[in-house]
Amino acid sequence: MMTLGAARLSKTVRQERIISELQASPTLRASELATALGVSHETIRRDLMELDSRGLINRTYGGAARPFAFEAPVRERSKYMVDERERIAAAVCERIAENEVLLMGAGATTNHVARRLAAIRRNITVITHDFSIAQALCHNPTIRTLFLPGRTHPTEGYVYGHQTIAGINGFQANWAIVGATGTDVDGLYDADDEAGAVYRAMVTRAARAILVADSTKFLVPSLVCYAEWQELDHFFTDQAPPPALTKAVRIAGVELIITGNQD
Repeated sequence: MMTLGAARLSKTVRQERIISELQASPTLRASELATALGVSHETIRRDLMELDSRGLINRTYGGAARPFAFEAPVRERSKYMVDERERIAAAVCERIAENEVLLMGAGATTNHVARRLAAIRRNITVITHDFSIAQALCHNPTIRTLFLPGRTHPTEGYVYGHQTIAGINGFQANWAIVGATGTDVDGLYDADDEAGAVYRAMVTRAARAILVADSTKFLVPSLVCYAEWQELDHFFTDQAPPPALTKAVRIAGVELIITGNQD
């Protein structure tokens, strides 16, 4: 664990570091976190209680553990890894050309991609099931946005179900841009089987498929594996994945694009 010495961190940055550390180690001790982050044990205790209440970690006796098969609500996910997601979005948008058709899945990172597309791209068509993505794209009148039918998810702000999948199957796209609850050597996972079915349909109906997922998603399996690596073409992320995951991605022929600092 990296020690930050006397550097004073905001609560948001401190909690991001805790989540990041749990990607490298499945369990952490509160005493080690306090030392590494240069804060008191009471501050760390409050951080762990808050992160646990949000579903972002599992609080344990004396520390924290990495949860399995979870997805915090999108309103919580959107607060973390903002700079990393912005860099991922910028890199993805460089690949998109005029007159191309995109299928875009719901998620915190894909929302960053949508906002970036709205700011810099013209004359593209985007098909989505996510209300926030559609709303972001509507700020650019040159982007044609098609919204899929389906059943509304009560907290995530997207539609899903057989009508959504039937709608996707009526289109052909140049790109599918999807996120994931987690990844491992076998492929891409989602914590919701209905959402996973939507993302799988998008990957199937596109000529090329992009995964956008930050480093907190490395080696975190979840409920349903909705796509294997060989079904993907590009993986945009902020850090180099662990060796086992990098090997699986490269064996599958997926282009790995790392957008963050690699020092």
